[in-house]
Amino acid sequence: MIGRRQLALVILVVGAAVLCLQLFRRGPGMPGVRAHETVAAPTTTVEQNKARRSNQLSSDSAPSEPEEALASAPGPAQPRMNQPAAAPAEPVPETAESASLPARTVLENMRTTLRQYAAAFGENPVGTNPEITSALAGQNPKQIDFLRPDGNRVNAKGELVDTWGTAYFFHQLSAHQMEIRSAGPDRIMYTSDDLVTR
Repeated sequence: MIGRRQLALVILVVGAAVLCLQLFRRGPGMPGVRAHETVAAPTTTVEQNKARRSNQLSSDSAPSEPEEALASAPGPAQPRMNQPAAAPAEPVPETAESASLPARTVLENMRTTLRQYAAAFGENPVGTNPEITSALAGQNPKQIDFLRPDGNRVNAKGELVDTWGTAYFFHQLSAHQMEIRSAGPDRIMYTSDDLVTR
């Protein structure tokens, strides 16, 4: 008669044999993949496509249409290289104030104008630059014109512009706080010469 210990040992040996058999059926080094299953080939990366494209161009062979379309399509973080340059902004006529006041003062005057609007309505105007300009110019519930001859000007597109004629960038931080960014003398946003106030 088999004792309990011997029975437990037999069960343990049988279980180990079944486990080994299942592992043997799977491919070596491929846990979880059976011998009859195939593993999908890795997809090509953007870098591999670029390398293939540069190799084709260096050998002076014309790429096929699908590859050419893939190479010419801009990626999510890649700007389109052959875009036409943006048309230069129309010059905004200077006023006596914009010509005589320092750029920092003109920007501070813009902040004061927004604070006056917030004091009258309990919050800042919202929207794009033209929408904010319109609200400050009297298109508001009380029809108050907050724009004064303080160096700030409005261009032909209805945008408030800085000393250099570049449209301000308004960033709503809260109902009562607005960040105002001037592109500065280089007229390019988010460079070291930008002027910013809140």
